[in-house]
Amino acid sequence: MPVLAANWKLHKTTAEAIAWVDAVQASPLLGRADVVVLPGFLQIPALSARIGHGPIALGSQDVFWEESGAFTGMVSAAQVREAGCRYALVAHSERRRCAGDDDRGAHARIRAALAQGLTPIYCIGEGLRERESGGFQRALKAQYDVALDGLSAEQAQRVIVAYEPVWAIGSGQPATPQQVGEVAAAIRAGVLARTGLREGMRILYGGSVQPQNIQGFLAQGTIDGFLVGGASLDPEEFLALLKAVVGGA
Repeated sequence: MPVLAANWKLHKTTAEAIAWVDAVQASPLLGRADVVVLPGFLQIPALSARIGHGPIALGSQDVFWEESGAFTGMVSAAQVREAGCRYALVAHSERRRCAGDDDRGAHARIRAALAQGLTPIYCIGEGLRERESGGFQRALKAQYDVALDGLSAEQAQRVIVAYEPVWAIGSGQPATPQQVGEVAAAIRAGVLARTGLREGMRILYGGSVQPQNIQGFLAQGTIDGFLVGGASLDPEEFLALLKAVVGGA
């Protein structure tokens, strides 16, 4: 099934998060895609109680690679799983920029998430220098080569890769559907070759996805879903994206 993941970043109080879930849970489109909500850590327990074992899955915006210890401010995969999460975001571009996350850390986080039965959503993307020089494919390969190193084919199949063109963020030059489609196809081929998988790798796109432009990305045929930021905050806008993804009437 396609994936539609809502990354709320540093948005929403608990009351606002519950109201969003209540609105989205009423949709008959649920169950036709893997819908994932990635709230702030403090909202996870309340949303878990609200969602239960329904068709909306919870994820954390990060996990640390250690289970316990003297790691102030970190949250472990075991802790978020116990709180009700089934997914974990790893190495989002904002985490890379603001918290210094890198692909060696991503590798450890992915392994920790997998060990706890979580599905990692691993984010990669190239900067403006790599894009303009034409070396973006090498830059992307360098990222997933490190992060996915040593995973078995079975483990790799459980990882979702999300492509974020970092060069397009705030640049006024959004990535075109054709650019995204070509990069997604290259990532899939590279990851399959790297991990020994023959099929099953899911590739998401994240980057200013909106109801007005989502059809262009879907038409490329190389994307299995979307990691959505701003357009996921409003439940009606999110449901419009879900309708497009599943082809609902």
